[in-house]
Amino acid sequence: MKVMQDTSDIFSALGISAQDNIRIQDFQIDSRKVRKNSVFFGLSGSNEDGSIYGQEAIAKGASLAIIKSTKPSLKNKLKSNILSVPKPEESLIALAKSALKKFPGPIVGITGSNGKTTTKNILHAGINNSFATFNNFNNEIGLPLCALSLDTKNTVAIFEMGAAKKGDINFLSRLIKPDIGIITHIGHSHLEGLRSLDGVLKVKSELIDNINKNGIAILPEGPHIKYWKGLRKDITFRTFGLNDAASFFATHIKSTKAGTAFTINSPCLRKKIKIQTCLLGNHNILNILAGFIATLELKQDIDFFVNSLKAFSNTSQRLQLQPWINKSTVIDDSYNANPDSVKAAIDVLHEQTGRCILVLGDMKELGRYRKKLHQNIGAYAKTKKINLLIGFGDLARHAASSFGPSGMFFSSKTELLSFLKGEVTRGDCILIKGSRSMKMETLINTGERA
Repeated sequence: MKVMQDTSDIFSALGISAQDNIRIQDFQIDSRKVRKNSVFFGLSGSNEDGSIYGQEAIAKGASLAIIKSTKPSLKNKLKSNILSVPKPEESLIALAKSALKKFPGPIVGITGSNGKTTTKNILHAGINNSFATFNNFNNEIGLPLCALSLDTKNTVAIFEMGAAKKGDINFLSRLIKPDIGIITHIGHSHLEGLRSLDGVLKVKSELIDNINKNGIAILPEGPHIKYWKGLRKDITFRTFGLNDAASFFATHIKSTKAGTAFTINSPCLRKKIKIQTCLLGNHNILNILAGFIATLELKQDIDFFVNSLKAFSNTSQRLQLQPWINKSTVIDDSYNANPDSVKAAIDVLHEQTGRCILVLGDMKELGRYRKKLHQNIGAYAKTKKINLLIGFGDLARHAASSFGPSGMFFSSKTELLSFLKGEVTRGDCILIKGSRSMKMETLINTGERA
């Protein structure tokens, strides 16, 4: 049963007296996606005011349209299934809070510079009948929309939280009030808004402040543990890593093109747990460890979690190996990029046989560190004995330059693809990665398959 079943639930949460009791199918902020019994929020965007589409939403069969009042001094006013409010965004948050309060199960909040989406997906697949945020709906609009879709039959609710500036994680984690909080990684992401690695640490750590009393924080073993443990005395801390300094750690790691096998060890376990997954890279071992700890602490079925990993495949454009042009192999990791995720992907490329080629698009949102961090990637790729680094974009040229004589740069994607079609041959392995705005996946999609 949905926690928000009909319009009476909405009116009750917003303190409105109304007799209407119309079933709710879903919640939308895009009028083009409205269908029969949708609830439409007319939010204010950077380009236009969504409230102008309220009538259109009702015409399409929406149960209710919540729009901005043309007279801000007036309180909530309902007319012809259109609810006029001072700020639709605030109504969305109020409704999300009501839905979360009604949800009977435990709540998990996940954030981090890298790995939060993968960890969310691992946990969602590994806990039967769990709920998880859709795709990348991890901001102040997307997460509340997801919360409105909670169902009382869900065993656990898992929310991914993203941050671009100070206060983002505080806002989101205060909203969901998690019983378990996971920080997957602290690294060089969104430096344009967060300024420094210390800024990243502080904003991600806002999650710890909002974990429910007697809850659990699941954190990467490393230099920040002392800081984190100093933030709270009334929650339990669990750590994950690749050595026995962590509460849960991996041993007997074996990697092939088909995936990764390893063993989970912990003083908290009565026996070691063997894991087999098609995911690649040590960073994904850490993501699995974080998900495993949460599953264990939630007292969910561990065998189900372990078995789910055997068939688990990550979302598209995240370290996917596939045949490519001229009988080569491409590693499609084109969804997004920051310095730490690029290094993790280079580690996977380094493990492959044949000639290893990195095609790197610009890494965005790095602020004043952008040139240096691109240069560091070039130097890192060289230490990993990558054979050829090809940069695309104004910033990636710095990576190609620091890589040395085998570094190349293209300003045209058409020319880059033409070069790859002539250069790449059987047995080569090509990693393609870059920030979302660089649309590096278009290289893969336009390439001729083997």
